[in-house]
Amino acid sequence: MGAKKCHYAMFAITVVIIIACLILITIFAGWEHEVVKFKTMLVSMVIVLMFQYLLGDPLKFVVLSIDRTFWPPKVYVPPMSDKEHKHDRRDFVKQRLGRQKSNLMLSSQYRNWKLNEQYKMIAHDLLTYGQYFLCLTVMVLVTRDETLYHNTRIIKDLFMNNHTDYTGLREVYFLNQLYDFIESTLVVAFNSNTSTGTGAPGWVHAEQTVLLGVIRLRQLRLSTPEMGLNKPQFSELYYMPDWQLPYRRLHYAEKYWRIYEPWIPITVSFEFLDALIMNFDHVGYLNSYPELLGYVSLLARSTANSMKVLDYLNEYHWLTLNTSAVFIDFTLYNADVNLFSICTLRVEKTPFGGLVPEVQVDSAKLLDNVDQMPYSGLLALLIYVVVFIQFSQTLAVRLWYEPRLLKSIWNRLDLCIFLINVMVVVMVVLREALVANMMKKVEGASKMEFIDFRRPARLHQLTTITIGFLICITTLRLWRVMQFSSVFELFTRTLYLAWAAVVSTAIAIIIFLMGFCFAAVTINGNNSVNFNNFLKSMVMCMCFTFGFSAQVKPTDLFHGGRWLGMVLYGVLAFVIIVLLINVFVSLINDYFTVAKTVRDSQKDHRINFFDFLRVEFSGFFRCFQNLPCWRRHYVRNNRTVAQNVNRKLNEMDARREMRQRQRRGYQVIHRQSDADAQLAYKDRGERIINVGNILNTQLTLLSMLLFDEDEVEEQVQPEQQDAEANAAGDGGADGATEPQKKKNQDEADA
Repeated sequence: MGAKKCHYAMFAITVVIIIACLILITIFAGWEHEVVKFKTMLVSMVIVLMFQYLLGDPLKFVVLSIDRTFWPPKVYVPPMSDKEHKHDRRDFVKQRLGRQKSNLMLSSQYRNWKLNEQYKMIAHDLLTYGQYFLCLTVMVLVTRDETLYHNTRIIKDLFMNNHTDYTGLREVYFLNQLYDFIESTLVVAFNSNTSTGTGAPGWVHAEQTVLLGVIRLRQLRLSTPEMGLNKPQFSELYYMPDWQLPYRRLHYAEKYWRIYEPWIPITVSFEFLDALIMNFDHVGYLNSYPELLGYVSLLARSTANSMKVLDYLNEYHWLTLNTSAVFIDFTLYNADVNLFSICTLRVEKTPFGGLVPEVQVDSAKLLDNVDQMPYSGLLALLIYVVVFIQFSQTLAVRLWYEPRLLKSIWNRLDLCIFLINVMVVVMVVLREALVANMMKKVEGASKMEFIDFRRPARLHQLTTITIGFLICITTLRLWRVMQFSSVFELFTRTLYLAWAAVVSTAIAIIIFLMGFCFAAVTINGNNSVNFNNFLKSMVMCMCFTFGFSAQVKPTDLFHGGRWLGMVLYGVLAFVIIVLLINVFVSLINDYFTVAKTVRDSQKDHRINFFDFLRVEFSGFFRCFQNLPCWRRHYVRNNRTVAQNVNRKLNEMDARREMRQRQRRGYQVIHRQSDADAQLAYKDRGERIINVGNILNTQLTLLSMLLFDEDEVEEQVQPEQQDAEANAAGDGGADGATEPQKKKNQDEADA
């Protein structure tokens, strides 16, 4: 009774605490909240629970273990056992009956212990990694936004093509036209509309799209104007206006820094985060251009000031013969869809004097906080966090107790999945901190400051790429889980048998394909955009090989002559596709046949994965079978049980004879081997014995329910179960006491 009172007291204390918390919430906070505040409250509750689960409970157990280690109790008090319920003979008989019913499902095919252990491990991995992969996929699908694609496509078209109000970048052919493009497209177009009463610059195409900060112009200059085969060397020298040397540092340079900034390299303003995130090269049509080099000039927010900057640059010849590429960087923000558009417009000067334009737009929701997510996204994120914690706990326990398992490639993949998840969390936290810092700069930015949102956008891209790798690795991890399927098992065995031959054939195909691509580039590269370099030629040939032939035309290969072009197209269309690829496929098919033969020869007396699940988790399936919708009721139809059984057996025999008559003309009779017949006979005998044991146990339990009214108070030991069950099965009245016999006799007389 003491333990029961303690439980009641703990329950009462819990109820009082919950009621008190509800009263305090009602008094101080109320129940009607805004959507953002309500989501923030939910997120705070989840964070508190996760903190208690991840940090609170481990710290509590650490403190308790230290206390028990250094200050152990003087007298050992064993834990209290639950003595409220005493197990009697009836409980043990029911337990034995359930065990015998479970044994009835087993046969000799289920006694392959090695296969059972393999299936058990696959079932555990399927539950762990299957739900993790499902939650990861749902979270990615819920958090994806289709407006990003449309925003990127529309902005690219707006800046690349001509419009009524301004010129597109596609129409800029020479460097002297670049100033006109900047004036019409990047100065006038962003100052033509203004929000009423605010004076904030609006875009000509959308008033809700604003320009954050100012536009930055950056050019990369060659050290020498000659273009050769060597990699170009970009200048990093300090110049005076109009690119004059020698450079002199004047005493008033700091006061009029905007005048001297276009002639000073950008390397003087390096930061650690720039060197970590922004240290990459823009891959252009002619060269690769580093991001952290060049000479920078900033425009202003107003049209008049921006025109003064452009006039100054034009007057002092900022764009000259040595200019190799010009980058125009700025950031747009659309308040209606909460989208940042980080734009980079690039023009490359060719050795022939013309320009090659390019527009790069990165759309991202950098202000997509948790309190702004929809309820579906919050629910998917919460479920994913819980499943990831379970996955991490399973991995940690496995590697802690068995470190040798780390030698397996699958466990290494699990460790990679965990590390990539941690990396994603770190990058998301850094991105949010960086965005918060950038928004503070937006609040107090001056008119002549360039706010570089490319750094958080770069982190956002890295996060998206890392999530893509995470999905890829998780999908590869499911390969082992899917080994219960005969198709996956057959394919795995085929790869194991054919890897040497497949690799050799693939190398031969790649060598031949490389030779063909070199020939196509050499002959047709100057006249065809599909074969102007080796990598693009390789990609186009591979696409054509696998059926994507819409981009490759026969005329692309005719620039070296019509007959030579026909030969090249014939080699591409017939030799590579028909001959080499068919050899590769035929080789795989042969090994598939061998692997299938080996599998069929080893599949005798073997259960499949679903039979294993049906026996291993019989209680789970029994719960569904006991539902009212699945339960089948017995209908007598004015017949006895024996008549209904005979009628059912006759119907089954009639259907069997009809099927045999229909298939008698073309049926192939497979003779059963002696081993199979002996095994079937053994299984049938074991089943009959199990059915007999079940009937005996049911009769014993029935006799207890009919004759033993009072429960036996003495607890039966496990080793005495068989003897007591037999004694109970000999007869209800014979095994009873004298008062019980007399009572039973009186009931019979009545």
